Amino acid sequence: MSTIFDAHTFALTAHAGQIDKGGEPCMRHLERVANAALARAGHARLIDGLDIDPMRVMQAALLHDVLEDTPRTAGDLRAAGFSAEVVRTVTLLTKPAARTAYSERITTLIGSGDLAALLVKMSDTEDNLCPSRIPDNAAFLRERYATAFARLKEAAAASGYTGR
Repeated sequence: MSTIFDAHTFALTAHAGQIDKGGEPCMRHLERVANAALARAGHARLIDGLDIDPMRVMQAALLHDVLEDTPRTAGDLRAAGFSAEVVRTVTLLTKPAARTAYSERITTLIGSGDLAALLVKMSDTEDNLCPSRIPDNAAFLRERYATAFARLKEAAAASGYTGR
């Protein structure tokens, strides 16, 4: 079974040389998202008593952009030994090939009922709300991410999650 170290190494290799929208190496974003998702999943398990594995959530968070931003496939994740649960979560978080509105993608993710995916997407959206990641002239992005975060938080709460 793959570990967090394996997920970090896979993501680091897959995203080698990539710079994110904030001008930093892509891994910094993935690490921030993974740490936030781990904290949320830990809260869900320890405080809320929900059946969720924080280590698998952290793996999925580290890998959440690998299918959409690199040539890697779900088959590559399986071949690397990642669990079916991690691969499923990463796949749910991946932008579909067909052009789909962001709000519709959030609706689909919420409809999946996958708490791990919701917590990772909350963490991703929260990181995307950081002022250094949004250009000054892109207020529409701030609104899009803030609206999505509120919807995701509400969906996670409906699953019994009480964290932030």
